[in-house]
Amino acid sequence: MMRTGRTWTLGAAPDSGAPRGKRRRMPIRRACCAAGLLLLGATGSAPAQNVSVSDYRVPVSRADNLRIDVLSLNYVTEGNDTKSQTGNLNVIYKKFYDSLPFAYSMDLLGATSFNKDPIDGDLNGNLTISLVNRVKKYTPAEGNLFIFEDTDMDFDESFDRPAVEMTLGVGYGRFINATPLRKAVRIEEFFLEEGIITDHLPKEDMIGLGQAIEKEKEYKDLYGDRYRNYWFEDMSDIIKKSGMVLGDIGFGVLRMQEVLFQERINDRFYGWEASAGVKFQVLTPQEDLARRDPSMSIGFRYSRPISWSTQINTRFDLTTPFSGNFGREYGLGQETDFIYEFTNKVSFQAAHQFRADKARNEDAKLTTTISFALSFFIENKVSLTAFEQIKTAEDQPFRQSLSLLLNYKIF
Repeated sequence: MMRTGRTWTLGAAPDSGAPRGKRRRMPIRRACCAAGLLLLGATGSAPAQNVSVSDYRVPVSRADNLRIDVLSLNYVTEGNDTKSQTGNLNVIYKKFYDSLPFAYSMDLLGATSFNKDPIDGDLNGNLTISLVNRVKKYTPAEGNLFIFEDTDMDFDESFDRPAVEMTLGVGYGRFINATPLRKAVRIEEFFLEEGIITDHLPKEDMIGLGQAIEKEKEYKDLYGDRYRNYWFEDMSDIIKKSGMVLGDIGFGVLRMQEVLFQERINDRFYGWEASAGVKFQVLTPQEDLARRDPSMSIGFRYSRPISWSTQINTRFDLTTPFSGNFGREYGLGQETDFIYEFTNKVSFQAAHQFRADKARNEDAKLTTTISFALSFFIENKVSLTAFEQIKTAEDQPFRQSLSLLLNYKIF
């Protein structure tokens, strides 16, 4: 999915204590090679379609995702006594909305962990909250030029108050959520396999089917509990009008239900944007801590489905203070994530993060993190994910972590 936030966080990475030096970079090199080979394999030949992702245009594009990640849970008792009780829980909410005059996005992460002391029985916990929000106003409404406001809020129980940063600026570009069109293509694939249609549907009908899929909320608001009857009837009519249907759709409606309600399809975004603005600190996490100088902020984001089974997202950010240290101090970050759906039940994700932080009269401190995740969809709302993360940072020990996550998607 396209990230609008600042960080990728799926699990903690404990220190491994491995020695520093050339050996610590080998896992990253090998992992990057493996990801490259997978990328080449994923972008191979595929059956021709009459529609491409860039053909999809809608007046309003939206996406909502709320899920719970259970990272770990350990509960040990002896008789009636609890000897160990630990756990981690994440709640993640992502929202995306884009219309002709206005757009906004939000990433909210709430994480909590707890540990029961086996001696005194006290239950110790920690809560962290991260919120990244972006609001854009296009001018003119049909154009790609926009003014924007970013808000970045972090809170930890060790803080006196939430840490808040804001960025005001201008930019150019748009993003479109093409997930409904991906679902339409999946329905078409089913219909071809079952012999319900004779060939790929025309581009106009595929776009019309994707737009009808995106209007689910409108049908629900209009027809209430019986909205699916009208929704599926209108989608079936679009397919029938193509002239490609052999006889009647019949049990094809069951295939449509399978795609829309039982399969897990990752979000598909396409587009790009470049922006520049002024970033300033509104609140510091500690009351006695002075605010940093305002800084120049430059950003670039890009998203594109390479094929109907893949998605790549990347972003670049650069900040440097408006002070005597302009250009001498900076923070530079680059993130790329790649998603490949092996089947409708198994997907692979790889992410790479690079960051360089430089203070005046000091060398830049480099940090590199790569992660891999393999997700198995047990059913539409529940999935199991194996997550591996490797991190190297200057003057810090090599880190590696392996986690198993149980995910529950609420919507």
